[in-house]
Amino acid sequence: MATSKYAEWFWKVFTVVIGIIIMPLAGWVWNTNVALAQLQNDLGDAEETIVVLEQQISEAETNSRAIISIEKDIEYMRASLERIEELVAGSN
Repeated sequence: MATSKYAEWFWKVFTVVIGIIIMPLAGWVWNTNVALAQLQNDLGDAEETIVVLEQQISEAETNSRAIISIEKDIEYMRASLERIEELVAGSN
């Protein structure tokens, strides 16, 4: 009988100790899993943002080249107009 009581008492203490250890551990695992999921979502959003920014940079470079080309064309037209003005002014 006494052995049975000790065994029962030991089992109850063991169960309480395991509960004290396991429950906070389960909560920590849950919180860690939630935090990891949030980080993965944030990383996915960041990757999408990076792709959009890279596309915008590419478009900006293309636009910059086009603007430079247009400026060169305008300078060429000005030079041509100046020569035409000189020819017209010189013939009068």
